[in-house]
Amino acid sequence: MKKFLFDLKTKTLKPKIHRSHLRAENELKSGQIQILNFEKRKRVINHAFENTAFYKSKYQGLENQLHMTNEEDFQNLPPVTRDDLAQNFEKFIAGNPSKNTYRKVSSSGSTGRPISVLHDTRFPYTVLQWRILGWWNIKPYENQAFIYRYKRPFIKRLGNTILWWPTRRIFLTGSEMNLRNVKRFVNQFNSLKPTLLQGYVDVVYEFALFLLDNDLKIHPPKMVWVTSAPLFENQRKTMETAFGAPVCDQYGNTEVFTIAAECPQQHGLHIMHDAVHVEIVDENNNPVPAGTTGKILITDLHNEVFPLIRYEIGDRGKLLDTVCSCGIPLPLMDNVRGRQSVVLKTPSGLTVRSEHLTILFEKLLHTIREVQLIQNKDYSVELRYVFNSIENVEDEVETILKELRIKTRNEIAITPNRVDELQTKSNKKPLIISELP
Repeated sequence: MKKFLFDLKTKTLKPKIHRSHLRAENELKSGQIQILNFEKRKRVINHAFENTAFYKSKYQGLENQLHMTNEEDFQNLPPVTRDDLAQNFEKFIAGNPSKNTYRKVSSSGSTGRPISVLHDTRFPYTVLQWRILGWWNIKPYENQAFIYRYKRPFIKRLGNTILWWPTRRIFLTGSEMNLRNVKRFVNQFNSLKPTLLQGYVDVVYEFALFLLDNDLKIHPPKMVWVTSAPLFENQRKTMETAFGAPVCDQYGNTEVFTIAAECPQQHGLHIMHDAVHVEIVDENNNPVPAGTTGKILITDLHNEVFPLIRYEIGDRGKLLDTVCSCGIPLPLMDNVRGRQSVVLKTPSGLTVRSEHLTILFEKLLHTIREVQLIQNKDYSVELRYVFNSIENVEDEVETILKELRIKTRNEIAITPNRVDELQTKSNKKPLIISELP
């Protein structure tokens, strides 16, 4: 019944999603993903040059490269930065698009300068989300549970309920997470038995801690899908223990929602190569070999309203040259460990990148639940941490302090501070919050 009504509504009420889904899956099965990716890049580049003021100016004098006969032509195009977006929003818009072809979204600014982009709704990202669910043997019409940071408007919740009926979708609000609300959500969860639990890393992790602290159990879903921040391995293990289910790490952000995700083999993230192009480059924007960490550049292959070409998204990562045994014909990248724009600084100019700290904490965190670094205007750092009160973590804290002092060459004062919860910024809990300019 659910499948029948889902298929009927999708084909009649959301035919654009249905057609895009079929087209995307046929492209994936074609065995021509690399060729399709290259052709789509050529098309979006020429479209951007002919229809946007920004790229008309950006690519002036580079007309020969725009014909793109090889990868070198593409790599010679200058990257787009977050400052470019912030300062030239109107110039990125292609022509005068109809309002029903785009949706404006804005970043929170929790890890850098907030920016806005337009998403091209003619290619719905839902298609890529269904693909990921399929990897985990989850049907989009099965019951699902979500944890959001803040409460959604009533009208939106009502519309969502009507749209998805008879499929049930239940929601827990992270900003209102307390024992009473969690118990109510657990009762709903165990009644509906959703196959998917989805949300941002920090709020899903907080929910897992609520379950473990209060000896609450949920019916194990097929998969837990987390996104929006680097996933610590100790967080993954805690969530898998609490939920009795594997955790899927998905990479995306405000500018491009769905970039890559794990399959059940969990040997890296499969890049949605038919929808986005991912590059890893050095500080001079030259490509680096697979296995080498660098800046991530993203090209959105389907956004013709607001083209993003070689966009320096602000994250660091690395491509993998391995082939996944799952058989999915999409290239792999490593799990993203941190943002390049978020660093610890010392007075001498030394910087410690967030991905290095993520790797460090993954090795050292055992009984500490959460950790955060607050860098003050005088360069001093406050190490905030949350841990289970029944555990003694003094040795663990001292080990972390020792490693941090080594990484910062003892140039700055680092003070530990046990807290009940971490500091939030734009509804997120960043690993680093810096007051330095």
